[in-house]
Amino acid sequence: MPLNFAPGDPTLSQADMLAFGHNARGRTELGALETHLMQQYAPAFSAYTRRARQGKQKPGTWWLWTETRPKLAFLTIRDSSVGATRLRYVQSVLMTLARDYPMYQVQSLAIAPLGNSYERDEINKLASQWLAGLTLPITLYTAYIPGVEVDDGDVGSS
Repeated sequence: MPLNFAPGDPTLSQADMLAFGHNARGRTELGALETHLMQQYAPAFSAYTRRARQGKQKPGTWWLWTETRPKLAFLTIRDSSVGATRLRYVQSVLMTLARDYPMYQVQSLAIAPLGNSYERDEINKLASQWLAGLTLPITLYTAYIPGVEVDDGDVGSS
């Protein structure tokens, strides 16, 4: 199934799982999307921060919060909140996500923009490499635009 690349607001997606980049230290990130997600899903961020501070969250791995709809996938793609996004971490996370999503009964996936605008082309290439062949409907957001809903196609159906 092809990936749907689009700018918009991933928090408005009807996908079963919302994935977004975070850091291995569990520190607060101050972007508009991160702030919105932290306000909306405070218990998930609190649990992730505890996990990270205990040393259980390593760069290049992901952690799933299943207590909400959508499920939240914390993709650990940075060492710290001020650190750069590492392509090797992005690749590791996408590879593992592509392998493991059936175990978590994920029916559809929305991925918030990963990295900054300078890194986006390389990240999109990695996403295409590891996710394009899946039978899972996936929308990869290319830019966060609050309030703009994207037509996810079949993403909301399960």
